[in-house]
Amino acid sequence: MQWTLWAARDHSAAEGWDAASALQDGLGWVVRGHDITYRAAALAGDELIIRTWIPSWNRYSCQRHYLVTRPSDQTVLAKVQTRWVFVDLNRHRAIEIPPAAVAAIHVCETPPPSPWADSDDT
Repeated sequence: MQWTLWAARDHSAAEGWDAASALQDGLGWVVRGHDITYRAAALAGDELIIRTWIPSWNRYSCQRHYLVTRPSDQTVLAKVQTRWVFVDLNRHRAIEIPPAAVAAIHVCETPPPSPWADSDDT
């Protein structure tokens, strides 16, 4: 679970979302729900790749999907879906996603290819 949260944070930052600045303003994303399908276990020392994308969003929330993989044996370890809600953290209320956050949302309706599929492109 923690890997997906880190992936969401890093993906949002890479897309230009300044979470630290929003937090100073008392705004941020809060998880409303997770749906995790575990398919295999990760072991100590495993290299993992977590792919994440946003297939949809609306005024107050976005759906984020993840694929947790181990490329050494081309195993999908977990498929995850999370619903994130944009919240005024001071008032503890969902609010409309502000334009700065909307600008960082890039909808990807189909999942990206598996990490090992990329190696075939070289």
